[in-house]
Amino acid sequence: MKFRYKVLLINLIVLSIALGVIEYLSVRRDFFNSIDSELSVAVSENNLFKASLEYEFLSLLNNPTYNSYIPTSAVNDMVKKVHNGVLISESSLYVIYNDELIYTGDDDVESIPKEITSNENHKKIYYIKKINNKHYIFIRSESIFDKYNFTIISKKNISKVYTQLKNNLNFMRILSLIVLVIAAIIIYLVSYYLTRPLEELNKVTTRISGGEYDVRADNKSDDEVGILADNFNTMAGSVEEYIGELKDMVHRRDQFVADFTHEMKTPMTTIIGYADTLKNVELSEDEKNMSLDYIYSEGKRLETMSQKLFKLIYLKSHDIPMEEVSADEMGKEVVLLMKPVMDRKKIKVISNFEKGDIYGDKELIKTVFINILDNARKASNEGSDIYFNGHVVEDEANEKMYEVTIKDNGIGISEEDQKKIFDEFYMVDKSRARKEGGAGLGMSLVSIILNRHNAKVLIDSELGKGTTFTIKWPITGMESNEETLE
Repeated sequence: MKFRYKVLLINLIVLSIALGVIEYLSVRRDFFNSIDSELSVAVSENNLFKASLEYEFLSLLNNPTYNSYIPTSAVNDMVKKVHNGVLISESSLYVIYNDELIYTGDDDVESIPKEITSNENHKKIYYIKKINNKHYIFIRSESIFDKYNFTIISKKNISKVYTQLKNNLNFMRILSLIVLVIAAIIIYLVSYYLTRPLEELNKVTTRISGGEYDVRADNKSDDEVGILADNFNTMAGSVEEYIGELKDMVHRRDQFVADFTHEMKTPMTTIIGYADTLKNVELSEDEKNMSLDYIYSEGKRLETMSQKLFKLIYLKSHDIPMEEVSADEMGKEVVLLMKPVMDRKKIKVISNFEKGDIYGDKELIKTVFINILDNARKASNEGSDIYFNGHVVEDEANEKMYEVTIKDNGIGISEEDQKKIFDEFYMVDKSRARKEGGAGLGMSLVSIILNRHNAKVLIDSELGKGTTFTIKWPITGMESNEETLE
């Protein structure tokens, strides 16, 4: 059952109960007011009969004709005279004289309730009785004159009170039904208006569960439903982002496996091919040495690739011990480590570092700069200059950072390649990279190390003019130190 129908049903039930209670109390009040009014009239009539009867009976007592005894016939004539004198419509009179019924206003003597005739405490009482689908109220009173005893019973038709009760009940039922119909329409319209945003939200939820993660709820209110829609949209955005990350992770994993398989296949094919040639073909000494050189170089490439791959896996799942590292001292060490490979292409590294401390793992930080410098070497022409500098700067939040820049004047990197340069096994120039012994994992390793150190990297490059890598680290102090390596 829809929520709006539940709201409608509950409200109708509550309203029905409320109307029923109001109907009961209202009709009950009117009914008892009418009964009290009729009772008051009936008592007044009975009192009138009694007073008139007592007056006339005193006259008989004072009549010399009935000195010692008043006969029943005389009393009967007196009662008939009184009844005719005070005759009231819809009322009847019964008189019992000395325990004998001497007068009846109608022939329905059997209708007199026993509860009326058996009154032993001689008090005035009343009783309501239903006779032939009509309701009557009986009033009993007594008058005692020495040895003479009168019981006066008056009967009044009060059926109109019960007819009015029935009419009132029918009217209240019809009125309640009309009110319920009108209320049902109003409640349905209001509940439809209030629950429509929830239905729209449910539709959006269904679409999202079906894979449409970019769908959002349309919020047009500032109430609780509107807040719910805003929170739902926020949650949907997080879900979409998370799903995108999962898809990207799966894609990257599949791409990683494919690239790794490809990168493993190339050197293994070379090694197997030259090994097979050495085994089955007669070669000259120079040809054998050349084959062995190929096997050695490809083996070293496999070794380098496996080492970097191990570092990638290790860094993703292990904590890194952090410490303060002297930036200028580390710069000197990196320059000295890179000197042999730079000398092969007659490349000059110009280095200028301010004194300061970088917070992180020293060996991993050196790995970052060695990889970037090595890429700069591969992209530079023989005899070029590479600039390797470090100095203190302030970021947007006015916090001091240690900024390291590595600039070359090489072939540059296109905007498309800049987006992929940190992907595993991605190489801007595959032929040049493989010739230099690259495996496409160096920059991926750099990216992970920088992320684990909360460092920021910026790339500024133009094809044919060179590339500048800018890396910012946390810092604690500074001075200047300059060194040139040729």
